[in-house]
Amino acid sequence: MRSTVMKVSTEAIAHNARLFREEIPEKVRMMCVIKANAYGHDGVAVAKKLLSAGADAFAVAIVEEAETLRHAGIGCPILILGGAGEASLRQAVACGASQAVYDGWMLDVMQDEARRLGVKASAHLKLDTGMSRIGVRDMDALNKLLGHWKRCPDVEMTGAFTHFCVADTDPEFTEMQRARFTAFLDAVRAAGYRPIAHAAATSAMLKPELQFDMVRPGIGLYGTGVPELEGRLEYAQTLVAKPIRIQRIRKGDTVGYGRTFTARRDSVIMTVPIGYGDGYPRILSNRASVLVKGRRAPQVGRVCMDMLMADVTDIPGVTLDDEVVLLGRQGDQVITPDELAEQAETIPYEIMLGFSPRVPVEIID
Repeated sequence: MRSTVMKVSTEAIAHNARLFREEIPEKVRMMCVIKANAYGHDGVAVAKKLLSAGADAFAVAIVEEAETLRHAGIGCPILILGGAGEASLRQAVACGASQAVYDGWMLDVMQDEARRLGVKASAHLKLDTGMSRIGVRDMDALNKLLGHWKRCPDVEMTGAFTHFCVADTDPEFTEMQRARFTAFLDAVRAAGYRPIAHAAATSAMLKPELQFDMVRPGIGLYGTGVPELEGRLEYAQTLVAKPIRIQRIRKGDTVGYGRTFTARRDSVIMTVPIGYGDGYPRILSNRASVLVKGRRAPQVGRVCMDMLMADVTDIPGVTLDDEVVLLGRQGDQVITPDELAEQAETIPYEIMLGFSPRVPVEIID
């Protein structure tokens, strides 16, 4: 068996959730976002841990994620945040998950399936206040949809929500979104509905004016994205492997495809069994570091599909039995998703959830 594995601490995630619960008013509920397999951390294991750490509900992106949670015995409310076709809408009703709804035909499908199964369906009204992705965008469309909803008595409006797109960078635009959302909610309530209102994801959830009835922590659960709690959050992922070769090369020798690294001295090169086929970004070539024996070693040469190389010349005594950390902590050193994201010119989300099924997840708690 290959030594490459992603170790995940669900206790670290629970620690972060408990921090949020302490910071958020008791009356405000917490819907924890565990879409994309809990951002690459194992959705079922994370959900079970979060239930004891203050989670009131979960949010996923697609119905298959909701079904996975239901099959694992997760019985609390689950919201499917994304859009859906007819088959997915029927699956949502069947598994007892709430579905984001923003068009009348979606209600018709859910009403039909609810009546066929003899159950009540649940939906959250999605309101587009500035993201321009999915959702009801203007008051005329909202009033039309609310009238349509009256003809779908077996679909309960259990929630109404929006999403702030620049809550961490543009307070003026965010205030515009908040005001638009509030106006939409007034119309919804005037029509006789009493949904749970929620808008704030990680970057907005600690701002009282944006909390409404519920907040949706996402990336913050996994250790980043909350400046107010910097230094108190814990990362949960540690990506490790063991070397498969340690080789001396001479000054002037090159390493890897394209000969992008030339040794400026006699060097020791360590080969590690992970590459872009596993989700380790190729753009990190000659940019990133790995940890071995508690010290940093620069990654050198192009990242290959299945392997990468690192220069361990300055770390004496490295052997094939040493554990190499590509993401996470070793000794006093740490490589964070934020660091790799900056080097890869992307965001921590993509680093966390970008690893392929070739990298098994091991829950270490």
